[in-house]
Amino acid sequence: MRRIGFMIAVAGVVGLLTAPMASAKKGPEYAGGAVSNGGSISGKIKFTGTPQAPKQFDLVKFPNSTYCAQNPFSDGKGHIELPEVNVKDGALRDVVVYIPHIEKGKPFDFKGTDVKANLCRFLAQGGPSTFSGVVMNKSHIRVLNTDADPNDPKAATGVLHNPHTYEIDGTKSKTIFNVPLPNKGQTIDKEVKLRKEDKGSFVKLECDQHNFMNAYFLPVSNPYYAVVSEDGTFKIDDIPPGEYEVEAWHPILGVQEAKIKVAAGGTATAEFTFKQ
Repeated sequence: MRRIGFMIAVAGVVGLLTAPMASAKKGPEYAGGAVSNGGSISGKIKFTGTPQAPKQFDLVKFPNSTYCAQNPFSDGKGHIELPEVNVKDGALRDVVVYIPHIEKGKPFDFKGTDVKANLCRFLAQGGPSTFSGVVMNKSHIRVLNTDADPNDPKAATGVLHNPHTYEIDGTKSKTIFNVPLPNKGQTIDKEVKLRKEDKGSFVKLECDQHNFMNAYFLPVSNPYYAVVSEDGTFKIDDIPPGEYEVEAWHPILGVQEAKIKVAAGGTATAEFTFKQ
């Protein structure tokens, strides 16, 4: 994994910030079962500096411009202002914290990834606003369309979205699936087939009809992950005692790593600070 040359202090240990658009690598095969006297890791994702300006999209260039103006990132002047680096009160959102190299621990019953198309945005994990989530190789991703425009006869039964899913590997991308989703209440259910997971690829979802609809997903192979909350905090529990490499992944800013020791029944702290 390529590195850039400055250091980031993380909870009393030292991590490294990788190049942007990098992702965590797949861990070893995982065995789930009972965990005796497990511990936890909690912390917060912080941001320093000035985040990059939001990407601007001119709504008149896209279908359903009036309906899509309800998007929470609409500026009310005919544009979508998409904040790819979303910071509030010094906390960075849209980060996944993950322990990739763990061979056994609590049970892992991954039921697939659910995404909503809602007001011309993709909500990863079906959540309220985040555009980061997780997927698992050979599991499924489901995209539900909740959009319809009763004021437009052509979209009264559904605003046409076209979920186009890519596997991103550095500067390269490969389509996983590309399927139209025209009707409100309709769900696309597709298997995630990754080719470069072992080398740190990740998944991007974009609407071919509305290019400002984006979501990003980190591949995981065990249950020890957390998508940070709106205030940047996270917690991962029931971790077998031991020392672990913990990664904080942001789809635009890249990955930070830290070595964290988890004591039996204890709580370790990991605070990652990203900057631009």
